Amino acid sequence: MNGSKIPFPLTIGQRLLAMVVIFMLALGAILIFTHTAVKTLDFDVVVLDVAGRQRMMIQRHLNEMMLAYHGIQTDLQRTQRVLLHSVDALQNGGDVIVNLYTDERHLIPAAPTARIRELLEQQRVLLEQFFARTKALLVQDPDHFPSSESFSLLNQLQHELQRNADTVFKLFSVHSRQNIANLLRSEPAIGFLVIILSVILALQVVSTSRRLEREIEQRKKAEDERNRFFALSPDLFCIAGLDGRFTVLNPAWEHDLGYSLAELQGHAITAFVHLEDRAALTAELDRLKQGPHTVQFENRFLGKDGSVNWLLWKATASPEDHVLYATARNINERKSYEEELALRDRSINSATNGIVIADARQSDMPTVYCNAAFEKITGYAPEEVLGKNCRFLYRTDREQPGLDVIRQAVRQGTEARAEIRNYRKDGSLFWNGLYIAPVNDQQGRLTHFIGIQTDITQQKQQEAELAHKTRELAQSNAELQQFAYVASHDLQEPLRMVASYTQLLGKRYQGKLDKDADEFIGYAVDGATRMQRLIRDLLEYSRVGSENKSLEKTDSEIVFRQVLNNLSASIRERHAKVTHDPLPIVHANPTHLTQLLQNLIGNALKFQGDAPARIHVGAKALPKGWEFSVRDNGVGIPDDQLDRIFSIFQRLHGSSDYPGTGVGLAICKRIVEKYGGTIRVESTLGKGSIFYFTLTTHRETVGPAING
Repeated sequence: MNGSKIPFPLTIGQRLLAMVVIFMLALGAILIFTHTAVKTLDFDVVVLDVAGRQRMMIQRHLNEMMLAYHGIQTDLQRTQRVLLHSVDALQNGGDVIVNLYTDERHLIPAAPTARIRELLEQQRVLLEQFFARTKALLVQDPDHFPSSESFSLLNQLQHELQRNADTVFKLFSVHSRQNIANLLRSEPAIGFLVIILSVILALQVVSTSRRLEREIEQRKKAEDERNRFFALSPDLFCIAGLDGRFTVLNPAWEHDLGYSLAELQGHAITAFVHLEDRAALTAELDRLKQGPHTVQFENRFLGKDGSVNWLLWKATASPEDHVLYATARNINERKSYEEELALRDRSINSATNGIVIADARQSDMPTVYCNAAFEKITGYAPEEVLGKNCRFLYRTDREQPGLDVIRQAVRQGTEARAEIRNYRKDGSLFWNGLYIAPVNDQQGRLTHFIGIQTDITQQKQQEAELAHKTRELAQSNAELQQFAYVASHDLQEPLRMVASYTQLLGKRYQGKLDKDADEFIGYAVDGATRMQRLIRDLLEYSRVGSENKSLEKTDSEIVFRQVLNNLSASIRERHAKVTHDPLPIVHANPTHLTQLLQNLIGNALKFQGDAPARIHVGAKALPKGWEFSVRDNGVGIPDDQLDRIFSIFQRLHGSSDYPGTGVGLAICKRIVEKYGGTIRVESTLGKGSIFYFTLTTHRETVGPAING
């Protein structure tokens, strides 16, 4: 044999085993490369996601700063820490927060190029400037919004941050694409798998990024709409801390209550609430602190001008956020209306008249309201009346004239008055002075009837008594007229006979009997004469009240001349002078006016003083008639007797001093009062008197007559 080697023959089993080993090694290699590719892609996706999220975190920090300025509790420090940490992780590698809401973390490698590290260092410096600037804005005066210059600088920093973050994102994207390209060149199969995985992961990243952008846009749109609604709403919106201090308010507060927003922000709600309502408000705030629930209450809020405004509040709290949300509505008009209704209720219930309201829209017109006076008058409690028609008060007494009046008014929907016999709960009768009136709605349709009941039982009794007394008076007047007739006929005739025969005795036996007999005969003649005069005056007095003589145009001048003619003998005897003003034409009875002037002028002649009588008759126009006056220069009347002289049979002097019966002035008063006028006297003792009387007629009087 030569020295060449013979190959070692492999069995089929060994060959199969070798193939399995080779397949396993190949499969392991494929898995190792696949894991490496996937891991590389995962790292790249995480790095790109962190780099891209910085833009959203910067915008979030700006939004949180604005909320913090308005008093809404936010964790600014957390956002700042996450932003700075993400920059450090991208620059140097390590754990980084990839989800702000779940606190999820990933391990990422350091920045692959010096350019990216340089940009990340610049990003950190810009972030620190941005945070310092926002912190400076927050510590400024909290009652005033930041100036436009501050916001301009803040926006400039934000734009630089966003631009720098975009550059970092693009560089990482380029590096990620290079890693993928190298992997594809070295391992096509694995690259193909990586491409598929990258596409899937890229689609997921793009989808997530777009979803986040849409969410941000939607949130911004919702926030803008909320702010517009917040600003335009007529209701009062506010956000406050759990300590009750305002943090955010809408413009309606300034419009309704007069305060500027700066005057309210930062101040406690209780500082503006009416002193009497503060304790109740504090109790409501304490309830809100106990848990998330909603309360509703009313209180009085003081306006800047000192006005008192009723507000209806609805509030809820978020204890974990230390925030109170509330809305309020000005209910001054409602409160005023409620107070007006309460006043009406008190007034109606305080009324002495019974008041009921019936529903005219229902067939039987049931009672829907009755006041306390109705129960007092009828004895029926409200629960016994409501839902029933008030006809039960008539019981069986349904045939009354007043009921026909009420029924017709109800059919026609008009008002009416009637006097009706009603019966109380105990069965006793009372007279009801009923007034009903329709109540219409705004369209003029009849909806209700209101009824006002007045217990006129006492009035009806008084009317019955008055009617009875009137009948008795009429009978008495008839008897008096009969007496006057007897006095004028049956009594005067015997008196004339007595006076005539007594005078005959006086003439025939004058000086033939003793002195006492002559004196006694004189007394008898004088008594009979005065008795005749008294009966005649009484007859005249009674006739003034009972006669119904018609009125006519009466010339006072003619009446005055007739009076002077009647009194001419007395005027000549007393050397009197009687003058007068132009006298009017009036509507009166000539006989009465003659009696009136003749009695007054006759009295002036009778009660003459030492000087010759001077009498003057005057007349003055009044809005509804005339005032006459009769002035004299006689003896006058004492002040304490002025009220007595117009009473019948009242004499101030003896019959021996001044003749008369004391009936003349009473007749004057009766005549004047028959015309609806008055009579009075002014007098000075020893200097004379002035009698005034008015004639008030129902027809228009005319001016003074012209003497012909």
